[in-house]
Amino acid sequence: MLLARWTEFARSAVALPTTGDGALWRDSVADIIGLQATALALKDLDEHELEQGRALAIDTASVGIDRHAQNLADVWDDEPWPPELHELLDDARRALADAGASGLEWSIDDGPASLEHPAELAGVLEAMRFGGDLYLASPGALLSEGCPCAFVHQPGGTIADESVIEAVGAFLEAHGLAGHWTRRGPPRQVYRQFDFAAGGPVRDVVAWLYGDPRSGQPLLVPVVIDGETQPVALPLRRGPVPEPPPLEFEAEDQASDRSVD
Repeated sequence: MLLARWTEFARSAVALPTTGDGALWRDSVADIIGLQATALALKDLDEHELEQGRALAIDTASVGIDRHAQNLADVWDDEPWPPELHELLDDARRALADAGASGLEWSIDDGPASLEHPAELAGVLEAMRFGGDLYLASPGALLSEGCPCAFVHQPGGTIADESVIEAVGAFLEAHGLAGHWTRRGPPRQVYRQFDFAAGGPVRDVVAWLYGDPRSGQPLLVPVVIDGETQPVALPLRRGPVPEPPPLEFEAEDQASDRSVD
């Protein structure tokens, strides 16, 4: 359907005027289609076995987006860009950022469940010279079944070494969680939202890790960032741990609300 849409757009561009705004749109056709095609290809990147060529694919897409943006700037020169062009460029840049931020996500397969302090795991990854990022559920926080509990990211969105995947999987399995992961890009965060008038937490919301801040307490904490071990607070020991509130997932179409650097 998308291909048909842009093919029809290309055909109709032949009839556009050769002067005024029509000429500007006519001269923008190739780059408009190029931006759309690049965005779609980046969004499908995780559906293909491209681990060996992933970094090259992302670099090629980045160069292509910059080239299309410059071509459009040359075409429109001092004329203001129509909103549709800004949206196309933002969508392509967001897809590029998402591809680079992609990683491996583990979720609670049989909950509710919680994790202990990850100091030992952090030490293992440091010994492996792991150079990426690791987010884990905050120690002692009880999470519902289906809730994300771990995320591993390598620079450029490449897949982590098998030894790193095994170490994280073993840590989760030691806490009764399955070691199965899925590709996820961009990464997600879990926000525990409170209603103090009601006396406590009312929902856990799964939303994008990056972008506009969400209300609530983030439940996935950084354990390793750029290969550097981060301080992780010990769990509070103040009586029984309360059951987690209902789990909700942010709608996928809200991804367009995320800001693009």
